[in-house]
Amino acid sequence: MSKTITIDDDVCKLLSSLKQDAGDSFTKVLRRHVHKPADTAGELLDAYENESPPKAEPLALKRLLNQRGRRSGGRK
Repeated sequence: MSKTITIDDDVCKLLSSLKQDAGDSFTKVLRRHVHKPADTAGELLDAYENESPPKAEPLALKRLLNQRGRRSGGRK
């Protein structure tokens, strides 16, 4: 069963930007990004166990690895 909803243009642009490929639907985007709040710690644990690990951005990962061991602010 499908439903028609009305959303603002900015929300439509946001949903479109979250699509992973041309075959991705708004339903799939919403299922990936909108989750029911957990009522118990057990539900929260179940949600984390069922979630796949986040995708790493290669450039961000490289910056992180290059910055390891450095002091924030540096010495003066």
